[in-house]
Amino acid sequence: MKRLLALILSCAMLLIVVLMAGCDGSEETTSGTNPAGETTSSSGGTGEQGETTNSSGGDETTGTTAPSDTTESPALSWDEMDPYAKPAGFEDVDFGGRKFVIAAYIGADGWESNKEIYSDGADSISVAVRARNDAMEKLYNCTIELNESEGPGALVTADITGGQHTIDMYAQKYNLGGLVTSGSNYDLYTLGIDLENPWYDQTYVETYSIKDQTGNVELYSVIGDWAISCFEAAHAMVYNKTVYENAGIEDDIYQLVRDKEWTMDKFMEMVKKAAVDNSGNSEYHYSEGDIMGWVRTGHATHGLHVASGLSIMKNEDGSLIFSVLDDSAAWNDVIETAISVWSMPEGETLGYTDVRLAMEGGKTLFASEVLAILEIMKDSDVSVGLVPYPLYSESQENYAHYADNHLMPYSVPISVPDPQVVGEFMEVFGFHSRYIVRAAWVEAYSYEYCSDADSAEMLELILDTRTYDPGYLYYPNYEGQISNMISSGSNAVTKFAERYAATAAESVATLIESMTTANS
Repeated sequence: MKRLLALILSCAMLLIVVLMAGCDGSEETTSGTNPAGETTSSSGGTGEQGETTNSSGGDETTGTTAPSDTTESPALSWDEMDPYAKPAGFEDVDFGGRKFVIAAYIGADGWESNKEIYSDGADSISVAVRARNDAMEKLYNCTIELNESEGPGALVTADITGGQHTIDMYAQKYNLGGLVTSGSNYDLYTLGIDLENPWYDQTYVETYSIKDQTGNVELYSVIGDWAISCFEAAHAMVYNKTVYENAGIEDDIYQLVRDKEWTMDKFMEMVKKAAVDNSGNSEYHYSEGDIMGWVRTGHATHGLHVASGLSIMKNEDGSLIFSVLDDSAAWNDVIETAISVWSMPEGETLGYTDVRLAMEGGKTLFASEVLAILEIMKDSDVSVGLVPYPLYSESQENYAHYADNHLMPYSVPISVPDPQVVGEFMEVFGFHSRYIVRAAWVEAYSYEYCSDADSAEMLELILDTRTYDPGYLYYPNYEGQISNMISSGSNAVTKFAERYAATAAESVATLIESMTTANS
């Protein structure tokens, strides 16, 4: 059934591409090239860093692309717009044949961003990526080119030191702090971008919009809805539907999620109910053929404390704050509960491969992993669903999920001579990605990989509740210590908060000083 659905979806997307190709004879995007020299644009000219010329539909294509009239006009309903046509406010955008080169990561570790820029695969997601590129090239008179590399950042460094321009945007894995302090990237607030548009991850924007020493708020990278590798990096829970049914669980798990009754207490109840001691030794171990209630890698400790919605470090009005100290009482309660969840005998920590095999073999009810596991399991016959990490209480504001540090945000290097033009490109690239690529990704993961409509709703919920704690992505030592408290069963969060408050403040001060100096 999964393969049949995949074939139908792929054929449908291919039909869209063929129909669009019949309306225009422009070339298909090519892969793996590295253009030499600078590219030029007849639609906007070059812009200085810091220029914020606004344009909502004139002859020029530089500056803010959202409508500039902020009087009492009704809010735009992006979801109702045709993803294969120019959206409102962008009707006059024409890049004059400009080529946009995006450097993306390809490597041996399985985490790649090249596929979100261009892929010649036959799967429905790859078809959607090509359909987006084709639509943009026809609508805006431009070409999109992928430069795939094991070191996109090195390509940017070569451009800057060599006084050349070959890369317009690039994805960077790890070292998010370096994107801020290297001086290699434009502040995205100077590119005329409306960062409140729905195709930018708002939590990421809010978390990493940081004030420099002069009080100016700056942002040097962004996650847009083209970044499907960042979708795959979200940590959530998969469940085996057969084990769920055999356990005699009467709850509709999806309705529990909707009603915000999907809590840690309910999760523990299901874990205990589903476990079966097939070995007869009064213990539960996957290796002994038992059916587990929950399997996970060691990283699930991270997922457990993030599910509370508490941050190690948070952004308050543009300043990064070590919030564990102020929220130590709430953190103490969360760690105590997380230790109880982690230490359940019906749960077990396994390696990556065994987590997947346990789910595929019907040997566990729940498995915690990144969403990418669903694609790996797509050719198996197991029937699975997807749910968010549980709430700590029904009064909690929302679900919360961490994104693995393999996530790859995008930046615009200072070697780009016309940054406002690239900013406008990012806007339309984001719009068409959200309603073509993200939509296809959610559909593939829910219907092809999970085989139910409810999982699509869960996917959207999980994507919209991703968190990007600087206490993990900037300062991983802090997150590591909290996770270790959960796995070791030793709650020392109050002492941790007191011990590292001053150190964290000093680290942030150094970061801000370096950011100010590097980008002045």
